[in-house]
Amino acid sequence: MQGNGRKGFYTAAIYFMMFTASVCTTTQGVMLTQYIEYYDLKSVEQGLMSAFQSGGNLAALFFLGVLLRKLKKREIFMITAVLIPCVFFMFGMRVELPFFLSGYFVYGVVFGFLDSLASSTMVDLYPENSSLYMNLLHGIYGLGGLAGPLILKRLSLKGLEWNELLTAAGVMAAAAFAFYGLAVFFSKEMSAGCRVEEKITAGDMADFLRDKRKRGLFCCAFLYGAHQIGITVWMTRYITIYLKEPAPGGVVLSVFWVCVAFSRLVFPRFKWKNETALWAGHLISGLAVLAGVLSADGLVMVICTGISGLAEGMILPLTLDMGCHFEMKHTSLGSSMVLLAHYAGFIITPLIMGALISKASISAGMVLPAVLSLAAAALMYTLCHAVEK
Repeated sequence: MQGNGRKGFYTAAIYFMMFTASVCTTTQGVMLTQYIEYYDLKSVEQGLMSAFQSGGNLAALFFLGVLLRKLKKREIFMITAVLIPCVFFMFGMRVELPFFLSGYFVYGVVFGFLDSLASSTMVDLYPENSSLYMNLLHGIYGLGGLAGPLILKRLSLKGLEWNELLTAAGVMAAAAFAFYGLAVFFSKEMSAGCRVEEKITAGDMADFLRDKRKRGLFCCAFLYGAHQIGITVWMTRYITIYLKEPAPGGVVLSVFWVCVAFSRLVFPRFKWKNETALWAGHLISGLAVLAGVLSADGLVMVICTGISGLAEGMILPLTLDMGCHFEMKHTSLGSSMVLLAHYAGFIITPLIMGALISKASISAGMVLPAVLSLAAAALMYTLCHAVEK
């Protein structure tokens, strides 16, 4: 296999891992009701699965600082490729809640490895055109978010129980492991994507947060993560259970992710100014979600969620790009700090939404993602204005 062919095969394997990981992630949103019923979860407990996974995402960024000093990137990818199917096969056994939550924490860790290293590997492999491959990487993740609910619903209609659906997700992840193993075998002489990274210290992270612009970007990444997880975890249950409209509830996440994927794959071809795309994306997304919740109509909520997906699709790739440009001499620090904030946002929102829905009202809980997005829009506008000065 020629050099370019090996590189393309290796890239495709990473893309497939991202796709299957995205499908596995959608299980939370699609099957949240089954989780709540089976484990008899109350109030804030309903957000525990997401919180444990997000805690693992967060821990991954600290573990990477140690692992990258001892292992090559492809070896950490291999650990990820092995552990994801193992976790989902365990889920399929209907394990007790502590093991179930621990499994989501482990999944969060290895997905954090994949998310962080896949982005930096695109830079390693395609240094002159990394932004194109970065957007394609996140676009494929969005396609996985689209395909996941459709695949799971189709299997559910064939009579599979919730634990069997989790086993099916594990089978897909096992296929990704096999694909990646082949890619490593055929590209074993390829050095790109395997270099040892410079470690990230606590001092580096503290220095990042001392800069006003970087601190503002960190806060925006946190707010965006908190906004997005609220949609992906709660929107299906909101429409299906609370609005009592199962038809639109069954497709809302698919609509959201296809719009996110479309945004990431198509919009970068236009000459958008990144700063404008960021604050405007936050603003439009927040207004769309707010309008949908206020309508209390399932179909309108699906349309508004689709608009939100179109508006916010480029936010994470562009925020990562801005973080790297703030740290041109240490780009891995910029990307890691953005993802650190993003994952931190994942942890808090499901817990707060569960509490608000139980203690106040469903509307109070579902408005939170909109409020977070609007806050991010105001902060990003201020940040971009400061950058222009």
